[in-house]
Amino acid sequence: MRATRIARMPITIRTAAPQDAALLATFAAQAFADTYRELSDAQEIADYVAEHFRPEVMAGVIADAGCTTLLAWVGQQLAGYAIVASAPAPDCVTGPAPLKLWRIYLGEGFLGQGLGARLMNAVHAEARRRGARTLWLGVYDRNVRAVQFYERAGFAKVGGQEFLFGGQIYIDPIYAAAVWPATE
Repeated sequence: MRATRIARMPITIRTAAPQDAALLATFAAQAFADTYRELSDAQEIADYVAEHFRPEVMAGVIADAGCTTLLAWVGQQLAGYAIVASAPAPDCVTGPAPLKLWRIYLGEGFLGQGLGARLMNAVHAEARRRGARTLWLGVYDRNVRAVQFYERAGFAKVGGQEFLFGGQIYIDPIYAAAVWPATE
């Protein structure tokens, strides 16, 4: 996919609404497939996408009071999303008041232009709004780009947790970071 130059385009990050579910499902499925196509089996990716990124699944996530889904728009185009979720933190996450960064993805054409950092800022703002003091996440260790992004954002590896994908159990590294203070 060709990169979309965003330097002069308006960027908006907002909370998802119920009417965003179908668009988000399509976007999330493509972003997941694009991210993992070189790292995992194509059929396993297709199966995962079919289970986790249907419109009704995304509608349930958007409606879930324990989740906040943030959408990043460049002009009129959905360019990325993030989901934070109230979820029990694994024992390796020892920071106070933890909140899970469940998903954060950009469309392939929007990578490497600073939009991920802006979306991460919005995630931290949402974490502060919800009273969290620690963010934690699991990441596939072969997704080097994501690992490097999280490390640049101040996350550090604190342990591991099982993740079922394609009928196999993987031990995904768990990363955690203190929620950033508000900037004026």
